Amino acid sequence: MRFPGSHARLGFVLPAALLIAATAVLGALAAPSAQPLKGKKVGLQFCTEQNPWCNTWINTFKKNLQAQGATVTVLTTPFDPAKGAQNMNQLIAGKPDLIVNEADDPNAVIPSLTRAQKAGIPVVNVTGRLTPAGNKLVRSSVLTDNTALGNFAAQNLVEGMKEAGYTKGNVIALTGTATQLIVQDRVVAFKAAMKKYPQYKVVAIKDTNWDQATSATVAQQLFAQYASKGGIQGAYGMADNMAVGIIQGAEQAGVKVGLKNKGLIVTGSNCLGVGIQAIKQGTLYGTATQAPFQEATSAANVVSAILQGKTVPKVVLNKEYRITKANVAKYAKVCTY
Repeated sequence: MRFPGSHARLGFVLPAALLIAATAVLGALAAPSAQPLKGKKVGLQFCTEQNPWCNTWINTFKKNLQAQGATVTVLTTPFDPAKGAQNMNQLIAGKPDLIVNEADDPNAVIPSLTRAQKAGIPVVNVTGRLTPAGNKLVRSSVLTDNTALGNFAAQNLVEGMKEAGYTKGNVIALTGTATQLIVQDRVVAFKAAMKKYPQYKVVAIKDTNWDQATSATVAQQLFAQYASKGGIQGAYGMADNMAVGIIQGAEQAGVKVGLKNKGLIVTGSNCLGVGIQAIKQGTLYGTATQAPFQEATSAANVVSAILQGKTVPKVVLNKEYRITKANVAKYAKVCTY
């Protein structure tokens, strides 16, 4: 499912020719020659391996490029722009043939991208978009469709709350690291979609840094804060582990969860195995893809193309899918890791 105009909301104009070009790049690499990247060095600056989504993305990316003969150096950060800058400096000093970077802050990353450009090292940006200034400094961006994910979250909550019989309700959203444009774009889309249903009011949006335990704690605080104000009827955890944290916080606070209990309706995104299981159990209403296997493979394909001297699109936008109990079996494998 694609939302009309989502490319423009992400800050990019993606004409049909660009998307065709992206398809051609990926298709051309479907059957690569034996180790076409032998001797090539790739640096990766990415989010912490302690996060299950990040860990799976990293491992998928490494295996793909290593199978093609490349050497991959990985440095990670717990969503900390300062640490990310240190990682980029270290990678640039190693003079790789290419660097892949996930920006924790689209403004703070500019000096690092500038240094890489001056050193003659191409950079591929991944997951979240950059500012216009940042876009000029990278060879390509391989992005999650974060606008779609924000829309899917709103769609899941509205559908679930209506099914639960709520004619009105309070909604909370617990997000990833707020400095990331991946988060900001989802929040913008989520709020815009929810405004179409004024009976459901978004009363709180809190940064819980992609962390499950923090999400549980903050959710409990919000349940207590709004207990005398009509309670909370809907909750969005920006990744499935965060959504499960919300569910855990609700259960600890004595708040009923799920349709079968006529309780709190919860949605996730960044699907994980825990989210898939929660949907099957009925505690999580829905989620969405951003599956790391596919997104890392897409990034690796673009990197491989660049290192082989092929032309790549300026932007490759991964397609995302909404998940509910009705279609969870279809996405169980790709979301379980």
